[in-house]
Amino acid sequence: MQGPMMDNIFKKYLEGKSVRNIDFKVFEPSFVPNKMPHRESEIGILVDNFGKILMGGMPKNVLIFGKSGTGKTAVMKYIGRELEDASKNRVNIRSIFVNCQIKDNSYSIFETMGNSIEGEKIPFTGWSFDRLYAAVKKNIDMYNGNIILVLDEIDRFVKKNGDDILYQVLLLDSELEKSRITLVGITNDLKFMDYLDSRVKSRLNEEKIVFPPYTSEQIYDILIDRVNIAGINDFVSEGALRLISSLASQENGDARKAIEMLKASIQLAISSGENKVEEAHVFSAKNRMEYDAIMETIKTLPVQTKALLLGILLLRESGTIQFTTGEVFEAYRNVANGANLPVLTPRRISDMLSDLDSLGLISANVTSLGRYGRTKMIEINVSFTDAKKVILEDENFRGLKATPTMKQLRFNIDH
Repeated sequence: MQGPMMDNIFKKYLEGKSVRNIDFKVFEPSFVPNKMPHRESEIGILVDNFGKILMGGMPKNVLIFGKSGTGKTAVMKYIGRELEDASKNRVNIRSIFVNCQIKDNSYSIFETMGNSIEGEKIPFTGWSFDRLYAAVKKNIDMYNGNIILVLDEIDRFVKKNGDDILYQVLLLDSELEKSRITLVGITNDLKFMDYLDSRVKSRLNEEKIVFPPYTSEQIYDILIDRVNIAGINDFVSEGALRLISSLASQENGDARKAIEMLKASIQLAISSGENKVEEAHVFSAKNRMEYDAIMETIKTLPVQTKALLLGILLLRESGTIQFTTGEVFEAYRNVANGANLPVLTPRRISDMLSDLDSLGLISANVTSLGRYGRTKMIEINVSFTDAKKVILEDENFRGLKATPTMKQLRFNIDH
């Protein structure tokens, strides 16, 4: 009889200094710490604006600009939490956060507003907008307080649907008798105001705040803060933290990505049974994150672009390293026919090749063929085995998984 845990397959997770109860929620994007390092100035502006509510005044609407990972959403969640805490037994304040990438139509945003406070229950769909508007107006006015509506990634919504949602919210606020709505828009696009109609601009009366990218030293401080909150400051080396800070500062000062890289590095160290997170774990985590990002990009490509990429992958699988646009088009046509997709024109395929090139999935370099003219030479930049597996998970290509079909496609491409 073997001793307890002597040969258990989970032994490496149960021994050594690296095994500890780490609260990984500290490293999640949804986590909001009790302090926000290096955002004191921006917080001060927001506190002065929203503090007016506590004095019976009315704050301005706010537009927050900044690249991904600069703390925009986290700071607004922090402000909302602190403001609601300060307003207890004084005035009703409710912060409502809406991610416009998920809630991507006016109905869903108004439904979220109406169901975030007590009152008439609003269904997820099915009502006319007039009925929805009236119910939300009634619920908010019965609340008899202040609503701070935060529309995260508002630029995505406006580019897709226009700015009617902003006009509708501003109009709703003007019609309320007992409550008020303050609108906060969060955007990565510094040109966001250019997309708005004059009727919206005139009503907005906004305070604009720009969140600059974090520097390497600032990201290091943020990482130190998270490590201390998690109680693992002795488990992560300074070299690892410095490396993560440097890498993240080179990518637009993205603190969110830095925290994600730190989390992945910690998990790698633990799974390897190591006693400390070192630079090697950071490099491994970075490579894994980049790989996952590439596979996710492929997964979300339009179906015709996937068909084109699959044709290129099959060319590569047949042993060829570089291919002409003519070869790529023939490979794409075979895949499209095999998947019962309409075949696009060579010109459209050329545009799609440029898109794949800009995503870094392929390299498309123009090469001279002498008196035969010029052509693009295509080369794949990703693991063709893994990329093909991701594409074949799409229901449009499931019929191609059968070996005879794939063999026939490769035969057509080879010949």
